[in-house]
Amino acid sequence: MASKQRARRWTVLACLVIVAVQGVLLATLTLRDGAGSPHDVPILISAPAVVSSALADETGAMPGSPVDAGWTDDEDEARQAVRDGTVVAAVLVDLRETTDVVLVNARADDDLNEAVVDQISSVEATHERSVKVQEVAGSGSDGAADRVRLFAVLCGLVGFGFVLVVSLVRGPVARTAGMGVVRVLSLGAVSLAGAALLQLLPATSLGDGTFAVLGLGALYAFTLGAIALAVEALAGLVGLVAVAAAYFILATPLLAGTSPYLLPAPWPVVSPWTPTGATQQALADTAYFDAGRALQPTLVLAAAALLAVVALVLSRGLRDRGLDLGASGDPVVAMPVRHWRLWVVGALLPLALVLGLVIAFVPTQVVAAGALPSVASETTCVDHGGRPRNVAQLNKQIATMQGSPAFQGGDVGADVQLADGRFLVVFGDTLRSDDFDGPRFARNSMMLWDTDCVSVVLPPSQGALIPDRLDGVGYWPMSTGVAHRPGYDLVLVSTQRVKATGTGSFDFANLGPALAVFVVRDGETPQLIDVGDIGDDDKQRSRPTWGAAMAVDDNWLYLYGTANPDQEGVFGFSLHVARVRPDDVIEPSKWRFWDGTSWQRDASRSAELVPAVGGVSQTLSVFHRGERWYALSKRDGDLGHEMVFWTAPAPTGPFTPTDPVASLPSDPTTGAVTYMPLAHAEVFPAKGTVVASYSNNNIDPQKVMKDPTLYRPTFLRVPLPD
Repeated sequence: MASKQRARRWTVLACLVIVAVQGVLLATLTLRDGAGSPHDVPILISAPAVVSSALADETGAMPGSPVDAGWTDDEDEARQAVRDGTVVAAVLVDLRETTDVVLVNARADDDLNEAVVDQISSVEATHERSVKVQEVAGSGSDGAADRVRLFAVLCGLVGFGFVLVVSLVRGPVARTAGMGVVRVLSLGAVSLAGAALLQLLPATSLGDGTFAVLGLGALYAFTLGAIALAVEALAGLVGLVAVAAAYFILATPLLAGTSPYLLPAPWPVVSPWTPTGATQQALADTAYFDAGRALQPTLVLAAAALLAVVALVLSRGLRDRGLDLGASGDPVVAMPVRHWRLWVVGALLPLALVLGLVIAFVPTQVVAAGALPSVASETTCVDHGGRPRNVAQLNKQIATMQGSPAFQGGDVGADVQLADGRFLVVFGDTLRSDDFDGPRFARNSMMLWDTDCVSVVLPPSQGALIPDRLDGVGYWPMSTGVAHRPGYDLVLVSTQRVKATGTGSFDFANLGPALAVFVVRDGETPQLIDVGDIGDDDKQRSRPTWGAAMAVDDNWLYLYGTANPDQEGVFGFSLHVARVRPDDVIEPSKWRFWDGTSWQRDASRSAELVPAVGGVSQTLSVFHRGERWYALSKRDGDLGHEMVFWTAPAPTGPFTPTDPVASLPSDPTTGAVTYMPLAHAEVFPAKGTVVASYSNNNIDPQKVMKDPTLYRPTFLRVPLPD
């Protein structure tokens, strides 16, 4: 008698522990920070590849990881992914407008759709863009998610309820193996009948795939019932209570009427691998989305059912061998059925009470997305003199702008002409005045030349338009390219990754190239979309710096690379070329390199179009007039003094040097240096000539700080070789 009383006390204690654990788990999983906010929700962004990839990375990097963003350049693929449930939402980016379309499926959870749209809107707002929502679904959309939840919950209760009723009526364990088989067969029959009845009722009837729905519902009910039978046989009352607690915990999203994606981690990851989560997913895919996607969750559910049956068989075998695993210390069946009923009711009522209290406090309201810092650039007009008409006026305008706080001095000056007629110009290390509202020095800057205004493009930080890396490495522009699209331009800016090594004007190390992507809508401000490093940081000059010059022709982007062999007495750079479609420039696997005879994948096999001895500068210009191609640079690099054209019949060469067209010597006495001649083929075009520029600087940075006019490009017109 004493041993039975002691066993009962241990049973009560074990049940109380299970109830307490259930309460703690439910509370921590549903009431912790992050509840009500989306977590790792799959979405898809549809836009040209060069844009969608960057937007997906930016969206996926939001604080708290609310979404898991993929990308595609196929709008039909995005629509189909939403329609079949592969993703919760898709963003159709229209670069011609400032409003994008967010596709959601009306058959999905309304709160989840709302939360995802809110998160997407917050990202769009950082680019000064907005969204409009468009639903993608067929008939029978209203309340689809709620019906799936209710159907799954009731199927689970059918299976567990059957075991509970049998346990209350006949006791926790079948007295013989035959009676055990009857219990299992009866469980299967009741599971199938329950699923069929639920499918007939209007409130719980699901959409397409009636027979598949019946099978899934019955399998889920049977799985839960089999698990309950097995654990009850092994551990008696404690086992029954444990199964009930586990079911209630795993079914929290269903019982609370919320998506697992709106609960904190690890719900979004764990839920699909539980019988309850897998059932919900399989039912939704079968009835409302893509039935083909139901295979994986169905296999998860089937595996759980198989394990339950194996456990049930093993539990029977253990009992037949006389092993006692009950909490009482005596065979579980020794307790009279009437006493067993009281014990079951007394144990499950507190469990249900805890469940009810916790579920009542599960957050069901969607937490609004927080505001994100703006990344949208703005323009500040610094000169209202209008667009110059000739080289002399252009030089005068450049000199006059030295008085603008936003632009005191800079080098490079690579340009493109936009489809709306404006000129976009990028500068390197840029000086600003002491009274400028922002950093006085920026690794790069941008200007727009319009008919009535010259404006500086400024980011919210007022610093470099292409921001420095977190480790302080900056981006120094080399060349520009533009791909015109209906309603907007895709502007590519190739840069060098620059790391300061001292305080002098030329104390820096080049770590490799990078590409920045801007979208410029007609008449609007350029917006930075992406910055991507090309290759690892590497100070060696012997590998080509791709993007030293760029040219767009016949919908191909040609990226020229320059390399110096680091040999004594060799100051020039060799010239190489790669090509890619402009929309694919951010995908290195799609780049092809000219090996002298064909385009191939291996950059190390790229041919020298110009040798390093007597070669070009590290940064240059390549362009074409008609069928003739030209490369403009200093011969023997920036330490040389001759501005020279190399001409070729094709973008792949062979390039042949011509006589010098200008002399650009440096002055060791004053420290003045001239470097980096660039061509501006679309500026004041005239037959037989081209406008070129070169950068001015001084080896003494203090001189430049005192007189920024020493640090600016100079423009001139030079003849094109025949």
